[in-house]
Amino acid sequence: MIVPRWWSQPFPPTGAIASEGIRNQLGRPPVDPLTVFVRETAQNSWDARLPDRPTTFRLELTTVSPTHRPNWERLLSPPANREENLGIGKLVRTSNLRLLSVVDRGTKGLGGPTRADELAVDRRDWVSFVLNVGEKRDTHQGGGTYGYGKAVLYRLSKVGTILVYTRTEGPGTGLESRLIGIAMRSSFDGRESPTDETRPFTGRHWWGDAQEGYVEPLRGPDADSVARQLGLQPFADDESGTTLVVLDPDLDDFEEIGDAARHLADTIAWQLWPIMLPERGDNRLVAEVRASGATFPVPDPADTYPLEMFVDAYRAQRDGDGQVLECGNPRRKLGTFAVENRFVVPMAPGSASLAAECAGVPGDPHHVCLMRAPELVVRYLEQTETGSVNRAYAGVFRAVDDLDDVFAAAEPPTHDHWVHEQLTGHDKTFVRVTFRRIKEQLASYRASVVATVKAESGVALGAASNFLGGIVAAAFARPDDAPHSRGSAGGGRGAGGGRPSPAPRDKVRVTDLSDPLVDERDGRVVLVQRFSVTGPGPVRLEPRLSVGLGDRAREDEAPVGAARPRVLSWFTADGEQTGETCTVSTPSEVELVVVPVPNTITDISVVGTRVQEGIAS
Repeated sequence: MIVPRWWSQPFPPTGAIASEGIRNQLGRPPVDPLTVFVRETAQNSWDARLPDRPTTFRLELTTVSPTHRPNWERLLSPPANREENLGIGKLVRTSNLRLLSVVDRGTKGLGGPTRADELAVDRRDWVSFVLNVGEKRDTHQGGGTYGYGKAVLYRLSKVGTILVYTRTEGPGTGLESRLIGIAMRSSFDGRESPTDETRPFTGRHWWGDAQEGYVEPLRGPDADSVARQLGLQPFADDESGTTLVVLDPDLDDFEEIGDAARHLADTIAWQLWPIMLPERGDNRLVAEVRASGATFPVPDPADTYPLEMFVDAYRAQRDGDGQVLECGNPRRKLGTFAVENRFVVPMAPGSASLAAECAGVPGDPHHVCLMRAPELVVRYLEQTETGSVNRAYAGVFRAVDDLDDVFAAAEPPTHDHWVHEQLTGHDKTFVRVTFRRIKEQLASYRASVVATVKAESGVALGAASNFLGGIVAAAFARPDDAPHSRGSAGGGRGAGGGRPSPAPRDKVRVTDLSDPLVDERDGRVVLVQRFSVTGPGPVRLEPRLSVGLGDRAREDEAPVGAARPRVLSWFTADGEQTGETCTVSTPSEVELVVVPVPNTITDISVVGTRVQEGIAS
């Protein structure tokens, strides 16, 4: 069996890029490094996906087990004259070597030649990722354009070192395993070591089958054997894919390993949700996070606020329910756009996840998600806030496929924006006009919403929802002999009840005077229902509040732990009452203020009881 060794790259006579230059190509973006890590590694996996099967993308946080630790020290320790330059020798001798691995399956692995000076027949995945820097994109409508994303792997490692274990289809040889180590350290001068010839070194190192002047990966059974000795995830017999291992990842911002795992899971949801949706069938990403033997589920984007709003907008533009945005001069279709708007109970300050904050959405959204052909999130573009804390919107813009190269060229190395200034000619115009059209769509939308609210209620709610009237017909019908008044309203969406039939003079009569109205009290969304109370008094009014299930149904028993509507206050001729019930003289008019459960229909009923006689009427 071939014994792997470290090899350090000297500068050739014609020059080469130093490791500092490679690491600096990513720059130091003011974003969370784990967010960049998820985006870039997932992009690589998605570009390498195989057709007709889901792509598995798994992040694992582990510590090298005591069983495997001696093998790490034996196999990866550098020679004495490279100990200082590599910085890995001390690490592999520690008892708690931590690893962050990216495991993808259902992908084609890193194939093609293993030497940069060989011509590739079709693929150059290995050369592009392991050896060269800054190659142009060779995947049609792929996410990557620069190949700089791998720099984040070395930056995340405290020792600038990763392992690459892949299985790929070889030329006429079937599936072949490959294993190599790569380190990006500081460039150095060989004169610092008496055993080296006097020459400068780039600071790039490889660990594998060291040859004269270059390094080949371990291949086939040798690669699989060493991978098993290190405890790496093995491949099934007919399986292809890649495992990237970051040695000693920088997770110092997290107190517990579980906190880092939860952040990674949330980040996957925020950054990769468009390619995770179940309706994509086999052409989707299946993601999970594991840490210390436990699985940390990735939140369901379609059931997680506020991501669910972006999902709804995405589906609308995908299904043709959005708007086509165009450039007028020159005439060109730019993409499709849709927006989802809601009347919401505001998120409490600081309640957003760290992943949401890193994505640029630290609260209720007023953002547009930008994407192009790979349907990876490019950016959550912040737009003008609405006039009310109870108003939120989430939009999605997807560029047309025939302009994919244009929008890809507008992306910086981190692929997190479209910068029209780095383009020229019509291409620059297309990207610049895209942002203008998005603003126009949101401006006209917001203006129409404000007008709707003022016309209907006169309440200064700012940009309240124009779909409030959308379920007016959803009011619960009430039998004519009902002993109380009952109306229904959406959780921020109004509807009204009927009118009771005449009642005898010695009976209490509670009649609703209006449909429930949506209002805003002390910064929260409420429903306001007015009643008249007649008959012998005084009368104690008791509310019956529940979540309506639609079409004459109501939720009599809420699930354990489920939110329920609640009384905020009553307003009578004598002033405000804040108790659950209210006592009034007759005749009188009463205003009931209810805090609804967001995004539900609220069923409001009121029962009147004569206080003196204790008889419910």
